[in-house]
Amino acid sequence: MEHVGHFRTLLEDTVNLPDGKLASLADRVDKIYAAIKAAKTQSRVLSKKRQGSWAQRTIINPPKNVEFDADFMLELREVEGWTPADYNDAVFNALDNDPVYGSMDEPVEAKNRCVRVSYANDMHVDVVPYVNLANGGEHIINSETDEWEANNSDGFTQWMKTKDDLTDGNMRRVIRLLKYLRDHHGWYEDTVSIILTTVVGNTIKPENVLANSDCYTNVPVTLARVVSDLATWVRANDTRPEVEADPGTTFTHRWTESRYQQFRTDIQNLDTRIAAALAETDEDDSLDLWRDLFGGGFKAPESSTKTSKFPALGTGSGTAGAAGSAASETSTSRSGKVG
Repeated sequence: MEHVGHFRTLLEDTVNLPDGKLASLADRVDKIYAAIKAAKTQSRVLSKKRQGSWAQRTIINPPKNVEFDADFMLELREVEGWTPADYNDAVFNALDNDPVYGSMDEPVEAKNRCVRVSYANDMHVDVVPYVNLANGGEHIINSETDEWEANNSDGFTQWMKTKDDLTDGNMRRVIRLLKYLRDHHGWYEDTVSIILTTVVGNTIKPENVLANSDCYTNVPVTLARVVSDLATWVRANDTRPEVEADPGTTFTHRWTESRYQQFRTDIQNLDTRIAAALAETDEDDSLDLWRDLFGGGFKAPESSTKTSKFPALGTGSGTAGAAGSAASETSTSRSGKVG
């Protein structure tokens, strides 16, 4: 059984990042950006934009006592004579020398492709410098190799939006659920979010809708279809395949063979359990099967008054499709994952 209302509650109250944390994130990013601009580095600050799960609206509430993270991209002016690492150094120095960020409990960190600002026991923000090179477009830096890496963040976000539109917004909801299973219940725990997002997106195809207009009709149906298609895909690939979004955007290097094999095993087991929960016609038995997967947060809406305010999941405008809402913690350990 589908239990659409239960999935709405799960997303709103447990999975989605609360609105307060999203507001705090936006405020902190604005302040970091202002501090870097005020430092007046030789490479002038031109703009900023959201990156990763924040931009794609797939950010989720982390497990208890685990900080959440978000990225934003910082556009800098190209400086003649600078190497790629110089741009990362400039951002690090701007924040490390700032009276606020330079004196935080958690010191500013220079990472390979970003500069990290950490807020103790709460969250961290990764500032990703990039330059639109005169001879090559958008590039981020690799400090370890001191080389440029071509980047197409806007293209990836648009690619994902195109896919999500085919599912009436349910793709983003399903990605959040799959990330929740990874972070809170231990499934495919070594598969990073960009890989998970890409392989899910690759299952969403116009021909699927043409063959069955109801294949993405709501969250549980979309979840079952996506996981089934992923299980079919991994069964056809004994070893790690290429992972590509739009042409030229490849993420295979972020997935080792051992991590792929873990995903390959887990996604087939997950497919079996989701299919069983969806096919079960006894309401109580079906609820038990779904709760075995998602924990105590899988519950009915509190009242008919509350649920009547929201359209059914799959309309593209329901509150469960937002990037965050009030959340409670229901983390468990693996929940009998390979049972």
